[in-house]
Amino acid sequence: MKVIGFNFTKNDFRYCVLDGTTNPPTIIEKNKIVYPNNMKTADLMEWFETQLSLIIDKHQPNQIAHKISLNVTTLDQIRNSCYPQGILNLLSKKKNIPINSYSSSAINATKFGQTKKTDVYTHIDPIIGTHPPYWDKSTKDAVLVAWFNLM
Repeated sequence: MKVIGFNFTKNDFRYCVLDGTTNPPTIIEKNKIVYPNNMKTADLMEWFETQLSLIIDKHQPNQIAHKISLNVTTLDQIRNSCYPQGILNLLSKKKNIPINSYSSSAINATKFGQTKKTDVYTHIDPIIGTHPPYWDKSTKDAVLVAWFNLM
């Protein structure tokens, strides 16, 4: 089973493709895609649709997951985070790929049998390994939301 996890941030989005036929899963591909500068909203949405379609079409996942962006307060945050999540959900629907969403509070170590106080971001490194570059919280969120769909 192949799952793609996405995390949309202020200036970029991260994604991770996991192969769930092994335990722990194998990272097939992960990347950080930086948003283009100075695009009108409609053009940026078209760019998102193209980028997301290319990733989905390349990997043909069985499932998609994404982190929900909460506490967005500015128009830039909404257009860089909320709008692309809508596009991702629409693409998932059009391609008949199930999609799941996870809030920040749902991304925790209890899914690995640990206490909620355990730092899930440091907990996964010995299990799945470290994968520079961009092996930070934003990328790990993309990894984790994908991984949760394999549990």
